[in-house]
Amino acid sequence: MTPKTPIIELKNLTKYYGSYPGIMDINLGINEGEIFGFLGPNGAGKSTTIRLIIGLIKPTQGEISIFGKVKRAHHLEIFKEIGYLPGDIGLYKDLNGNDYLNHLLKLRMGKNYRKNNDTLMNLQKRFSIRFDKKINTYSKGMRQITGIIQAFMHNPRLLILDEPTTGLDPMMQEEFFNLILEEKKNGKTIFLSSHILSEIEKVCDRVGIIKKGKLIHVEEMTSYRTMPGKNIKIEPLESPEKTLKIINNFVEPGKVAVRNGRIEFYYKGEIQKLIEQLSQVKIKDFICETPRIEDVFFRYYKDK
Repeated sequence: MTPKTPIIELKNLTKYYGSYPGIMDINLGINEGEIFGFLGPNGAGKSTTIRLIIGLIKPTQGEISIFGKVKRAHHLEIFKEIGYLPGDIGLYKDLNGNDYLNHLLKLRMGKNYRKNNDTLMNLQKRFSIRFDKKINTYSKGMRQITGIIQAFMHNPRLLILDEPTTGLDPMMQEEFFNLILEEKKNGKTIFLSSHILSEIEKVCDRVGIIKKGKLIHVEEMTSYRTMPGKNIKIEPLESPEKTLKIINNFVEPGKVAVRNGRIEFYYKGEIQKLIEQLSQVKIKDFICETPRIEDVFFRYYKDK
């Protein structure tokens, strides 16, 4: 089996703001042709990591390699091949959308900008907003679409997208996801930061969870989709004590939670055996679900 080629490599990457740690000792490889989801709540260190990769801030320690090249030695060469969408993009508000995008394309491509003009026009048609209007009249969603287009329009090898669906309506979100899946098929690598769990689950090949500046978990999404157990939720019609007594015969102590009268637990055994035992009690509702990324996320973030 051919080993996967890392497009981004982070080695012991650390950033302090004074005495406050932004991120600490992050070691991570992003493989060529994958969509990698970077997951965490606001303030966890997602944007700090991205700003370090892009070069907007300097690390306190550690090393960043992109396309197999150390970033600090090949900065300009590397960034011709990157499309970047910041978490809070700033646009030239006195220009209209067409002028803004063409201005950036010329800056990036120089005399060769016309080679990417078809790509730009196709993206504009795809998202179909009024690019002839001044940007200072745009809604948040229109500004976000303009930011997405500027990240994709020069056909970069690597796309780094920080909270890309902020402000998008459901139709635009769906079109965006279709776009990045198409780009993946074309061999592009996509680093997608988000705090929206359903986004990560929908499109990503792998996911990394960051908590308080530390990368605490990295996993293939297929591992979540093929987990052997089920999430069980039971709402008894009567006092839950008898139901809990039955469940404790199947699930180890401390792994069962009672929330708002509903009993919740993760179960790896045979569902038929569990149901047979639960027939001894009266139940109002019984839910059996395949685990999702949000279950893993909340397990890591839950305070002990």
